[in-house]
Amino acid sequence: MLLKGLYKVEFETPRRKAVGVVFAEDGKLRGGSSAFAYIGTYEQDGGKIRGKISSRRHTNDPNIASVFGVDEVRVEFQGSSIGDFAQVEGVAAEAPALGFKAVLTRICD
Repeated sequence: MLLKGLYKVEFETPRRKAVGVVFAEDGKLRGGSSAFAYIGTYEQDGGKIRGKISSRRHTNDPNIASVFGVDEVRVEFQGSSIGDFAQVEGVAAEAPALGFKAVLTRICD
């Protein structure tokens, strides 16, 4: 299934979990949460996905901490998509000791 549309993204590191949304289309990823913006790119080969995404804090809210412990990160990820779902994992350059996992669930096209 082609990774395209608006997705709910549930992600985690050993530090914590978080939720946001991301829109995927034509190799671009755009999204965010109430405190962070996500901007990136992806490539897909059949059901396999790989890409890079940057996350940057846009709102100072002490109640919403970064899953990485820093407010700006660059994550490289790889994974697969099946139907309306995708699973990826990767590592942030700024926190290489923390593994990153995410599940994307399609909301709409």
